[in-house]
Amino acid sequence: MEGPSLVILREELEKFRGRKVMKVSGNTKQPKESLSGRVLQDIDTWGKQLFLSFAMPRRDPIVTKTHFLMFGSYRLDEPKDERTPRLQLTFTNGVVYFYACSIKFDAAADVQKLDREVDLMSERWNESHVIRLMEQRKDAFLCDLFLDQNVFAGSGNIVKNEVLFNVRRHPLTRLSRISRKDWPQLAQAVRSYCRNFYEWKKRFELRKHWQVYRQSKCPLCGRKLVRSNLGKFLRKTFYCAKHQPLQTGARKLRVFPVLPIKGPLDLDIHFDH
Repeated sequence: MEGPSLVILREELEKFRGRKVMKVSGNTKQPKESLSGRVLQDIDTWGKQLFLSFAMPRRDPIVTKTHFLMFGSYRLDEPKDERTPRLQLTFTNGVVYFYACSIKFDAAADVQKLDREVDLMSERWNESHVIRLMEQRKDAFLCDLFLDQNVFAGSGNIVKNEVLFNVRRHPLTRLSRISRKDWPQLAQAVRSYCRNFYEWKKRFELRKHWQVYRQSKCPLCGRKLVRSNLGKFLRKTFYCAKHQPLQTGARKLRVFPVLPIKGPLDLDIHFDH
């Protein structure tokens, strides 16, 4: 799950704020029983991480951190068939199920260390701060830079692939090959896509806007897309060899708009990303 999905999750969990945890279950090895009887006091997100704070009179709050890794997901009130959740919280007005994720208790200190200015979905996102961090990573491949949570918190493999196509750059283009004056435009391209990601997913149409991610052909020329595990993270990468060639010289950055949807608009009702 990427940053925009975490914001949607935070919004969906709002109905449980102020509600008491009536029952706890799941296969997490964390001390989940300590949440029973506590009230969900606060819901926070940063990048791909979810923080929940549970209160109880005359006791310190318990703060949990949930990271959905590569294949994590959640459900509200509707459990997945034949799947054991990592954590299941039953409130007075519903149930939330967390699957295939990492959960850490006693995460209050982690919240204090968060750099809110790199969170792509935060109102406190700071372009100048991000540019300074990019300066420290001039030799990074773009496919790695876009996944660096210390620079672009909340960006994931969908965002990486789609933004690379929007700027028509090869995944193994080094940041140093892009003019320094174009870096703000590059950073804004990542943030803008995350904002669109959020709106599309809210309308259950995210997958319809994928241009190259998990696609077989380039939407511009029809050529077969290259699929390869690239960069230090070796994440699956999709790109067009014609429109995203690897070039050694610097050229002016241009951010192209996302291509319009073709065909009928089928809704992604149970899409877990």
